[in-house]
Amino acid sequence: MAWFDRAPGEKRNPSEAPPHPPLSPAKSGEEAPAESATEEMVAYLYKGSRVTGQLTFHGPAKIDGCVEGEVLCHGMLTIGEEAEVRAKISGKVVVIRGKVEGDVAAKEKVELETPARLLGNIDAPRLTITEGVVFEGYCSMGGAREKREVLSPPRSGNETALEGEAPKLGHKLEQ
Repeated sequence: MAWFDRAPGEKRNPSEAPPHPPLSPAKSGEEAPAESATEEMVAYLYKGSRVTGQLTFHGPAKIDGCVEGEVLCHGMLTIGEEAEVRAKISGKVVVIRGKVEGDVAAKEKVELETPARLLGNIDAPRLTITEGVVFEGYCSMGGAREKREVLSPPRSGNETALEGEAPKLGHKLEQ
């Protein structure tokens, strides 16, 4: 019988750590992100943990506890189903399955997976939302903004005519 990851009478070396849970299980037909295969998770906040303040992770991380403040992740950040986060979140890839109250920004993409609840704004070039997710807020996709700026020529500061309004002719300037 194994109890707490060891057999009876077996001593465990303190330097041995339990295996890390997978960052995001691959669904049938989907490839697991290349990052999770090449990089090992640098942090995991278990259920029951409570952190207040600014957290910075230099690599993939997972949160299943309660966090208040600000979270910055230089890698893939996963907010688990049991997590309750009230923070400004930013990362390379952000996957949310738990409850988040605050703005989320990602360099690559944001994924909202069931049973996620997000009350806040999203700023990311890509967004995936599965059925059953609750999202209340605004979404800004930087790629769309850049594309729109390229399509419309820049205006100079001295243009006063509004779109749809005919320019006035015959107006003399006094010198």
